[in-house]
Amino acid sequence: MTNSCPPLLFIHGWGTAKTIWNYQLKYFRQNYRTLAVSLEGDANAFDDRIRVHTEHLLGIIKKLKLKNINLVGWSMGGMIAISFISQYPEYVKKLVLVSASAKFVASEDYDAGISHIVMQSFINKFRKSPVRMLSNFASLILKNADFRREDLDLIKKSSNMSDKNRTLQNLLLLRDCDMREKLRFVTVPTLLIHGKGDMICPYACADYMHGKIKNSVLHAFESAGHVPFVTKHEEFNILLDGFLGDYEF
Repeated sequence: MTNSCPPLLFIHGWGTAKTIWNYQLKYFRQNYRTLAVSLEGDANAFDDRIRVHTEHLLGIIKKLKLKNINLVGWSMGGMIAISFISQYPEYVKKLVLVSASAKFVASEDYDAGISHIVMQSFINKFRKSPVRMLSNFASLILKNADFRREDLDLIKKSSNMSDKNRTLQNLLLLRDCDMREKLRFVTVPTLLIHGKGDMICPYACADYMHGKIKNSVLHAFESAGHVPFVTKHEEFNILLDGFLGDYEF
């Protein structure tokens, strides 16, 4: 990999570290400038976490002088990717949203997400016992998926709660964030990848975004949950490689 290679930038999701993308970083490093960012920013910025993450991402991109980026966001990272491209479209060549949603929690005018009751239960459990909740989350993202021991090891090693306050604020971001109006600003070629058995972010979330993003393709993994890029990483990498190379699906 050299700096002249096309940039391929990965954004992780809630409760994990950038190492969750290890399968992809190894696979794509020969032909792309592969980068996985850490979601940091000010842990005390309670007002607008999505803005904090978006500006943090912009700072990294400017520092590395990246352009024509292939941007990949998983789960909460997908929300951040949508936020970023809606504000700074000039930096992005292609967009990939993995197990993502424009709105995580269902409401009267949106029935694709999880219920508010379930979301509040996540928050309450985290406040009571962050370590136990994060462990339960690691198990939940593997529900309805065939996985190997090395997949489980990767997820466990990538579980991250270096700052409890920041992790809680990101959980509240998932509860409150609504990116639906931002989808109309997504005009680049977009690949949506989602597991049919996702227990964290229902498949209906991907179906909704596919209907709102004109230049998009939706690919479903039948025997996968919330982390198809881990449990189905061989197929996932081939799929992503094809999209980045303009192959037909």
